[in-house]
Amino acid sequence: MMGRVIINQNSEISSTELSNIFIDEYLSDANDAEIKVYLYLLRMMCAGRATSVSDLADKFNYTEKDVLRALTYWEDQGLMSLEYSARGQLTGIHMQDIMPKKQSKATLHCMPAPSAAHVESEHKVAAHKEPAKKAVKHNDNPQMLFVAEQYFGRTLNTNEIKTIYYIQDDLEFSEDLVDYLLQHCVTAGKKDFDYVRKVAISWHEKGITTPEAARLEGTAHKNAYAIMRELGMQNAPTKTELTYFDRWQSEYGFSMPIITEACRRTVLQTQSNRLKYCDSILRNWHENGARTLQDIKNLDDKFGKMTQAANASRTNEPVKFNNKFNRFKQNDINLDSIEDQLLDN
Repeated sequence: MMGRVIINQNSEISSTELSNIFIDEYLSDANDAEIKVYLYLLRMMCAGRATSVSDLADKFNYTEKDVLRALTYWEDQGLMSLEYSARGQLTGIHMQDIMPKKQSKATLHCMPAPSAAHVESEHKVAAHKEPAKKAVKHNDNPQMLFVAEQYFGRTLNTNEIKTIYYIQDDLEFSEDLVDYLLQHCVTAGKKDFDYVRKVAISWHEKGITTPEAARLEGTAHKNAYAIMRELGMQNAPTKTELTYFDRWQSEYGFSMPIITEACRRTVLQTQSNRLKYCDSILRNWHENGARTLQDIKNLDDKFGKMTQAANASRTNEPVKFNNKFNRFKQNDINLDSIEDQLLDN
């Protein structure tokens, strides 16, 4: 069994001072993004250097929304205050003294603002700020955590529990939607709570508020890949391709069997521009009121009869030859009569 290890400092490199209160009381509850953003801003403040939301996003490979969420989180914790311009742009961050959690909120409003780590941003923060947190007693609903542990097959750690509370409180997911979210991720083989959080944020940004809406979103995503395969395309669908697929399903109201039939005909007819060719087939069916495979068969039969009638009409027309002989004006002379006249003479 190993004993205690003493850590000694042999480096004279300049350092950034971090309060023990932060390590003891704030570190365990924050996620990776929030910790990285806070420590980097602390480093910038100590060095008297400026940074920006976009710089933070590039440095840690986050989105700007991730950075702004982290800033909002620390503002809610009372460790910083955010300063905005009249146009709603983030112009400054004031790093507050780190106080024990039970004292920080009580003393936040009477504390002067220390030196600021200035942030310059052209983005309107109002468009990215998270909704105000609600006062929720999580202990009132331990069943939700129990269900999550059953899905994931393990005891949840502090950060994972915090992620569930974030989804419930900040993103305002209902219990049913949180339950469906966890099922969705586990079914997809994703038991990483970073993935769960990203899916939750994506649904929130798309305005998904019910399990039914989330289920439709998942079905549309699966259909997109199925359509790509039917067209012989192996790549992930682009935004343009997804626009076509959405039009076929939402605007035209076609089911997958109808779309699959159009894809089959497209593949048999062309090797290029298959997406547009397939769209022309479906648009024609839509304009002619086809809604089922039987409707499409009826249209095929009708088109076949029209084609046969047109071919028959062309067959019965007299054949006209357009040559010099036929264009020459024919005379009506009776050769037998001329012969009789010559014999009489």
